[in-house]
Amino acid sequence: MLEAAEEHFHKGWEYGHDDQYGGFYFALSPDKEVIDTDKNYWVIAEAIAASALLGAKTGKKAYWSHYEELFAYASTHFIDHKHGGWHKLVNRENERYSGEKSTAPKTDYHPSAACYQAIPALQ
Repeated sequence: MLEAAEEHFHKGWEYGHDDQYGGFYFALSPDKEVIDTDKNYWVIAEAIAASALLGAKTGKKAYWSHYEELFAYASTHFIDHKHGGWHKLVNRENERYSGEKSTAPKTDYHPSAACYQAIPALQ
């Protein structure tokens, strides 16, 4: 399972990571072509958790570098440090479409779950 997890992570990074503006595109086609360049909060949250878990499990520093990059990206573009919560969506250039955040019942479900998964890996 670990080999499969690493392979999926590397493919996701190769095809879905935006090397110019950071973060991950929202959607790829079956041919691995970007079909939606927006960035969604839950995609970043899940990538943060995956990089932390893989870093802890494998001991490879590259995963921790990805973790730090993704967490900094989320902190800059998604996390509302003044009022709390995560903004839902930004465009490719990381501009918010609105001030909208997650709505109930999924209010920050993905970021919270990702943190619960990452915290043990950080210890």
